[in-house]
Amino acid sequence: MSISTISNNITRLLKEIADLRHKKSLESKKENAAKEKILSIQKTITKNTSLTTLNSKMSEISRKEKEASDSQSKQADFDKKLADKEGRLLKERQALAKAENVKQKKLEAFEKKRQREQLDFQRKLKQEISRVEPSYQSIDTVSDNEKYDFFISHASEDKEEFVKPLAETLESMGIRVWYDEFSLKVGDSLTKSIDQGLINSKFGVIVLSKAFMKKQWTNYEFKSLVSREMHHGEKVILPIWHEISKNDVMAFSPHLADKVALNSLTQTIEEIASDLKDVLQ
Repeated sequence: MSISTISNNITRLLKEIADLRHKKSLESKKENAAKEKILSIQKTITKNTSLTTLNSKMSEISRKEKEASDSQSKQADFDKKLADKEGRLLKERQALAKAENVKQKKLEAFEKKRQREQLDFQRKLKQEISRVEPSYQSIDTVSDNEKYDFFISHASEDKEEFVKPLAETLESMGIRVWYDEFSLKVGDSLTKSIDQGLINSKFGVIVLSKAFMKKQWTNYEFKSLVSREMHHGEKVILPIWHEISKNDVMAFSPHLADKVALNSLTQTIEEIASDLKDVLQ
């Protein structure tokens, strides 16, 4: 049984117990009221009370005694129901504690697995860096005066709907953006231009989407940015989740899943652009 189901059962039982206690309290008040009425009637009976009046008062006392007895019976019935409900509540709470313990162990196992995957990713990444990094050594870099603020890595499927409007919004804010439509010219070497953009940008904005994760070219850009980040030991990659979940990101890269990301599902393009601008400041 799930924790949610057990919690719902506990909530329901607590309500039922509260209702039973309230009903028992009402019956207790009825019992006390009946007994008080009996005492009140008894005080009015004297040696001068006529037989007719006496019979009437005794009948009234008899009715009140029955009311008190009925209330006592109902309270006893409520006590039985309360004992049953409280017993079930105890079992549900024990079940909840057990379920939460199982969940905690699963979370701990998942965290250990994630850490192993992270270590494995870092090992593979170092191997990839050794392959990618030499290509940088043959490219002229501009270390003191970077040409771009952001390099936008994205899949072409996301261009029209999200990436291009984002790049245009950033440029309208006076931010220097390496974006293929803005930066590539006829005759340019695609590989060299992208490598120069990757090297000469302060940050790499990665628009993570399902299409991005399937592309070899975006994977090359991503690995290149990771290489820069690890080589310089400072933040370079700024991820944007575009219509994906944390599980999607975790499956693609535990390294990226650990990073605070912007999200196109919860933020407007203007809000994302503003948050990116804040990074520069």
